[in-house]
Amino acid sequence: MTITTFPKALFVAALLALAGCQLDEPTVGGTIVAVAEIEPAESRDDESGKYYDPPMVPEVAWKVEVQLDNGSTASVTHNGSRRYAPGERVRLIVADDGALLL
Repeated sequence: MTITTFPKALFVAALLALAGCQLDEPTVGGTIVAVAEIEPAESRDDESGKYYDPPMVPEVAWKVEVQLDNGSTASVTHNGSRRYAPGERVRLIVADDGALLL
């Protein structure tokens, strides 16, 4: 084997080894079925000033029901400015613990 063919053979062997590795897909596709606003869990009646609520940033969370491509249904809580609508296609990220993130 010559000096120039050895790196090529090593490269081909590495590619074949990587081709045999099967990685789990970290995302799942689905279609949004319903979107509903979630009411805040606790109301603060404490006027002592212990809590700071930014006056211009409302804390709104959304419960998003998603019909996954495999036929099952998932419910995901979304906090953020992005608003989703029924019928919209999304991809959910599967976390290490199995939780779905939008």
